[in-house]
Amino acid sequence: MYRTAFLFWGGMDAFYLFLYVLRSMARGAIPFWTDFNDGLHNMQNWGGGLEFIVWLGLALQLSLIVTCVLFLLRCRVAVYLAMVQIPFRIFFFVPSISTFLVWPMLVSNTGYSVWLGLMLLSEGGKSWCLWWLWRCDGQSAHG
Repeated sequence: MYRTAFLFWGGMDAFYLFLYVLRSMARGAIPFWTDFNDGLHNMQNWGGGLEFIVWLGLALQLSLIVTCVLFLLRCRVAVYLAMVQIPFRIFFFVPSISTFLVWPMLVSNTGYSVWLGLMLLSEGGKSWCLWWLWRCDGQSAHG
């Protein structure tokens, strides 16, 4: 179960990254770079010094690459990094169960509240799983 949890969360991050790169390329954008530049440009136009939000979004995107690799390699550090990511995933609407990202394309406008609920449920489930993985590590270290 322990190994399966690592592979599942690594696979979900890999799916997210694959989908993100695919969608970026489909619209003729350079993955990560184009969104970052567009975001900075928009924030500068709006004013108010909100550029840090774009930087936080980029940091989240890059950290997903790191957690993907760490989870697939079953490194313990992935658990801690993933815990830190959860509030940022919620803020930027990046569900941990990344297959939910295809749902908005399949449902009507009234289904978005269901999608949002599922996204929050996925973060709750991941939080519980990360807590469980953290406890398993503590028990194996002391037992």
